[in-house]
Amino acid sequence: MSDDFTGPLDHFRRVASEQRRERIKIMQVIRGTYFRHTRHSEIEEYVEDLIDFLQEQRVSSQPAGEHEAYGIAVIGEPRAGKSFLLRRIFNQSPSFPGYGQEGSRCPLVTVIPQGDCTLDRFTIDALRALGTPVHDVPHQETRLAHMVRDHLRLMGAKILHIDEAHHITQPANVRQIKKIINTFKCLMIDKEWPIGVIFSGIPELTGTLQKDRQLQARLKFVRLADLTLEGDVHKIGWIVRQLTGLAKLEVTAEHADSLAPRLIHAGGYQLGRSIEYVHDAIQERLKRIDRLPAADKMSGRALCPADFAKAYARNTGVQAADNPFVADDWKSTDPFQTLDRRSDCDDSDSAPMRNASRKGK
Repeated sequence: MSDDFTGPLDHFRRVASEQRRERIKIMQVIRGTYFRHTRHSEIEEYVEDLIDFLQEQRVSSQPAGEHEAYGIAVIGEPRAGKSFLLRRIFNQSPSFPGYGQEGSRCPLVTVIPQGDCTLDRFTIDALRALGTPVHDVPHQETRLAHMVRDHLRLMGAKILHIDEAHHITQPANVRQIKKIINTFKCLMIDKEWPIGVIFSGIPELTGTLQKDRQLQARLKFVRLADLTLEGDVHKIGWIVRQLTGLAKLEVTAEHADSLAPRLIHAGGYQLGRSIEYVHDAIQERLKRIDRLPAADKMSGRALCPADFAKAYARNTGVQAADNPFVADDWKSTDPFQTLDRRSDCDDSDSAPMRNASRKGK
């Protein structure tokens, strides 16, 4: 390897063909395109209200107990688009300059708990997100809460966003969950530096947050609804056409409209997952174009159902009979099935499939 090698991504770019680099540029634009969720404005208002409330605390002469911050819980099924929605709001808000950039001292920091989230693990993840990584933390619960608070204050952060927050529900030790919940409460009620907390996670997070009545009382809950065949077909068809145009491909209105209900079902009735299948189908078409002779490239720019079928098969490993872009009875296919292990799923794993298959009937 050459001496001027600076990292694996630089090496990947250097050895990639021109066609491949061009395809990567297109996909970067495609995957970075945001489509407003129906609850975008509502959640944006919740965030703005939290910012306003924190400012009130700075000038308030109310008793100490009235100086507490509060939090927001954004709940949705996996791949509903929670993280993308919130990142969009944070990036566009003038209140959060430099969001996501290390050393920017942005007033908001996002922490993604890694794996089973013990209090020690959360503290390490939080400090790393703040740009002050440590590998050894105290074991006393109070000291850990103060450590997180002190580092948030040191870095000028007033709002803590915990993405994939359902990870806090996963430790087998119930006491660990209680310790983490207590830490969040301590951050919100701290007299010197109250922190607003934003949770985003899947529905099982709701039960954990509601078990602690004190924490529940300090939270505002927002649920991202599933897509429906009755209400979202036109929107998804429009998204297909928009993304296809950005990729400089073609799709007929007939194909886009006929694909939309199958796409909603394939995505488990979740906006984020449905859009991801559009991304993958576009990538399949671009790769197919790259393999065509130069004389045929322009005539091969039509995005078609076969591209979606291949993208779905490559993601899930299912056969044609279980592929909603191929099967005639696509509503009966299980959008959560991978490979051919339907019989291995227990009742709890099958429940989402039964719920999904009922939608739109």
